[in-house]
Amino acid sequence: MNGSRLRSTSAAALASAALLAALLSGIGQRPAPPPPSGSAARLPACADSTGSAACSTYGPAARLGGGTVRAYSEYQGGIPRTLGVSLTASAVTGLPTTPTDGKHCYDADADGHLDDTHECVGGHSRELSLPAAPAASAGLPFQWVLFNWNPHGHNPHGRYDVAHFDVHFYLVPREVRTGIKTGGCALLIACDQVATAGRPVPAAYLPAGYPASSPQTAEGAMGAHLDSRPPSTGTLSGQTFIYGAYAGGLIFMEPMLTRDFLQRHRTAAAHRTCEAVPQPAAWRTPGWYPTRYCTAYRPDEGDYTVSLTDFVHSAGAHGLATAGR
Repeated sequence: MNGSRLRSTSAAALASAALLAALLSGIGQRPAPPPPSGSAARLPACADSTGSAACSTYGPAARLGGGTVRAYSEYQGGIPRTLGVSLTASAVTGLPTTPTDGKHCYDADADGHLDDTHECVGGHSRELSLPAAPAASAGLPFQWVLFNWNPHGHNPHGRYDVAHFDVHFYLVPREVRTGIKTGGCALLIACDQVATAGRPVPAAYLPAGYPASSPQTAEGAMGAHLDSRPPSTGTLSGQTFIYGAYAGGLIFMEPMLTRDFLQRHRTAAAHRTCEAVPQPAAWRTPGWYPTRYCTAYRPDEGDYTVSLTDFVHSAGAHGLATAGR
C-alpha cells in the first residue's frame, strides 16, 4: 500500500470514528432545561406548544409612559411556572412625573380643593387582565393585577417616599377592591372601613414576621398593607414583599421595588434578582402559589419583568385541617 492511499484510509477511519463518537455521545442525553424567566430566550406561545415544552402567554397591553405594560404567564406541562408583568423599556423612561392620575382622591381637610400629593392614593395605576390559561393547565388562584407607578412614593414617609412600582397580584375579584372606598382615615380609607381592613389575619394563614393587622396602613381602593420590614430599615432602596389584607384575609401579594432597582438590571451581568416569598403555614384556597419573586431585564425581548415564580401546590385550608389531625 503506498503512502497516499494509507493517509486516505486513515483519514476516513478517523472521520468515521468521530461521527460514531458524536452519535454515541448524543444517546441518552437529556434535552437542555428551559431557560428561567428573565433570561434572554423567547418561549413559544402556549397556543403553539405541545407536550411538556415550556410556553408563555400574554394579556392585553396598557399604555404606560412611552411604552406598555401587560401581564404574562409561563407554563410547562400545564403547570404554572411564572406569573408577572412585562414593561417595555420605553415605558420605564417615559413615566409621568405628577404625583397621581387622580382616580382615587378624597378632600380630607374639606377645603374644597384636592391636594394631589396628600389627598390622593395609588399614584398612576393600571388594571391588568391576566392572560388566558392554556387548555388543561393547572389553575392559579390569582385573578388580576394592579400595577402602580409612584413617582414621589407614598406614606408611610421615611419608608416608601421614593420613586417606585407596586405590583399587586390580587387573589380576590376586582369588586372587592372597588368596594374599599376612599375617606379621611389612615391612608385615605373610608373611616367606617378601617376596622374591617384591620381585622387580624389568622396566624395559620400569615407568614412569619408579618403583622396580623395594620390599620394605619389601610389604604382606600387597596386594603391594609402588611410589611415584614421593621421601620428601622429606613427608606426602600431595592425590593421588598408586601401582603395585602382585608376583612381578616390576604387579598394580594405585592412585590414593591424602586425604579432605580428595576433599571439596574439592564446593565447587570445576570439581568435578574430573585428573593424568597415568605410562606404561611397554609393557604385558605387550594391552588399553585409562588415561592420566589424576581425582577429582571430580558435583552432579547427588550423588556423588564416583575414576576412570581417557582410555584408549589397547596391543598388549602382542608390540607391544614388534615395535617393537624
